[in-house]
Amino acid sequence: MKIVHVMDYFAPQLGYHEKFLPTEHLKMGHDVCVITSDRHDPLLWPSAAKLLLGDRIKDTGFFMEEGIPTWRLKTKFERWPNIIWIAGLERKIKELSPDVVIVHGIAKISAVRVALLKKRQKKFKVVYDEHMTFDASRSRAKILYPLFRLLCSNLILTTADGLVGTSNVSKLWMNKKYGFPLDSIRVIPLGADNILFRYDAFSRETTRKQLSLEPDDLVFIYAGKLVAEKGPHVLVEAGIILLRREYNMGIKILLVGNGPATYVEMMEQLINAHSLTSSFIWHDLVPNEELYKFYSAADVAIWPRQASLSMMEAMSTGLPIIISDDSEVTERLEYGNGLTYKNEDAADLAHQMETLFDSDLRKKMGTQGRKLVDEKLSWSTLAKQFIDLVE
Repeated sequence: MKIVHVMDYFAPQLGYHEKFLPTEHLKMGHDVCVITSDRHDPLLWPSAAKLLLGDRIKDTGFFMEEGIPTWRLKTKFERWPNIIWIAGLERKIKELSPDVVIVHGIAKISAVRVALLKKRQKKFKVVYDEHMTFDASRSRAKILYPLFRLLCSNLILTTADGLVGTSNVSKLWMNKKYGFPLDSIRVIPLGADNILFRYDAFSRETTRKQLSLEPDDLVFIYAGKLVAEKGPHVLVEAGIILLRREYNMGIKILLVGNGPATYVEMMEQLINAHSLTSSFIWHDLVPNEELYKFYSAADVAIWPRQASLSMMEAMSTGLPIIISDDSEVTERLEYGNGLTYKNEDAADLAHQMETLFDSDLRKKMGTQGRKLVDEKLSWSTLAKQFIDLVE
């Protein structure tokens, strides 16, 4: 089967759904490529990803990116984040003559253009997927959702061979914002590469040495964008609460990622005010394929606010996770593989972290997290579900 994935922005170095789904379809033996723009998402670049992605505007043409055949087409215009016109999109789809087009993101110009092409030609099947949740919607373009629903929702609905929400909340979003009937939407969650993301004892030893960690240090890790919306400052506050209790143990907070200098400096100043600099370790964003080494080096993974794909990757590596009770993805703990804390309550987060001082409980939860990924959330399993929609 010839499958084309259409997305406005593509940064396979960072992982994400848009990398792993095409990769798994390639492994399944399908003829796969990505069509995207000649630039990176302005919401990721430069604060979080410039070190890995380089210049935001890229060359146009055909490239192999992380093993994925990729067509980068010229951007005709780009205004607000996620309002972008990719020149020649329809022409390239016609040229490739796919059996299936998978469009990543629904309230986008590219999705409407694919729908119009499908309506005219009817030569391929289309699956549209949506990651958006109520908590994650921050784009200034959200004021256009009512207009999109009025003008475009029926077009998307009538041309879709499959509508996919990546969580139950995304499904509800699609119903409330776009007017799609709930029974027309299939939930196919985000997942993890359970071959890449696995516990590795050698990586634990070498990475802990690299980070100057002691063998007995208890390491809590956050990996992702260091931005207020993700809430790493809540983890910093919780870490300070724990460290001021003077436990007779080494507690370390490892933050892997990059963010706006003013926000990072605010957290650093808070840490410095309590003279706890040595207990917090900052590390630049790393390529997705290297991230398992840092999870292997850690003992517990924490995401204080919004949902993150990295949650499943940490689970796959055998870590228990702590997430907000308002994260909209508490189903990711269905195997008893982690804990929730009261959203924004640093004292409660500290309490949950303290609960996981128990090494036996950490091991039990970590085992359950890996089991959940193996049984339900591996990309190989989820990629097949997309194929099932069109076969």
